[in-house]
Amino acid sequence: MNIVAITGMDLTYLRDHIPLDLQDRIRFHWFKSSEDARDYLTEADVILTAGRMNPDIMKQAANLKWVQTLSAGIDKLPLQQFAERNIVLTNARGVHTIQMSEFTISLMLQWVRKSNQLHDKQQEQVWDHLVTFGELHGKTIGIVGAGAIGEAVAHKAKAFDMHVIGLNRSGSPKPAFDVIVSGEEGLQLLLSQSDFVVLLLPSTSKTQRFVTKEHLALMKSGAFLINLARGDVIDEKALIEALQNGKLAGAALDVFEQEPLPTSSPLWRMNNVIVTPHIAGSSVHYTERASAIVYHNIRAMLEGGDMMNVVNISEGY
Repeated sequence: MNIVAITGMDLTYLRDHIPLDLQDRIRFHWFKSSEDARDYLTEADVILTAGRMNPDIMKQAANLKWVQTLSAGIDKLPLQQFAERNIVLTNARGVHTIQMSEFTISLMLQWVRKSNQLHDKQQEQVWDHLVTFGELHGKTIGIVGAGAIGEAVAHKAKAFDMHVIGLNRSGSPKPAFDVIVSGEEGLQLLLSQSDFVVLLLPSTSKTQRFVTKEHLALMKSGAFLINLARGDVIDEKALIEALQNGKLAGAALDVFEQEPLPTSSPLWRMNNVIVTPHIAGSSVHYTERASAIVYHNIRAMLEGGDMMNVVNISEGY
């Protein structure tokens, strides 16, 4: 099996820890760009990517049978071409659970414990023991996208004695959630009752502008919104307006409609906004966790077993 990895991501761990039973059955090539990989694409059975692929690669990879993305998101891949050629697509769903759930809790604590304000006072050498703080205890967190990451967030939130509402497509109960809702009515209930709202939706045609200006108007004026999903799941212009006019107390945003976030965006300069550069899923253990999925799927492809994280291309996840 010929495997061609095309990514600037560091795959040293993946390359150096290929299990012994696979080493003689595969040929693994790793390139930083599609241009560098050009001479190997014609024989590629498998392409590994970090979540983006130039559609022109498909013309060169005539023997391609399977694409493994090392990201969870698939919205930057040529999905229509995959579907037309019956190419199997698998993703790295599950490798973000620990770090993204920890990051979510850290952002909420950063907000209620006023970490940014305390840091500024330290830089100014101001001793202000009259700063007042909020708490997570007893607050309601609404998780829009109650999948694996959402469930991990819910478990950690319960450690702070928070009330947890989750939204998923089925409305089926899930552990660690006090309430699970679904549909438009469920979304409205979640938004209106939550002190913290966390967006963890995949980016698909069905989730673009999932949270609208009208939805934002339903939220509590003291609510804090966290978007770790994709920038296009929320109306960014409406969000900025809500933050500017005080309808929404604050937000932590790791994803944006345009990335990198333009320097002209007012979000950079708003005291009630925490901006991070799409790094919620980052971890020193990321490649190790993703590699386990890759090795499993290589065996499954070679031996006819069940692959992990097969994507339903028509649904987009």
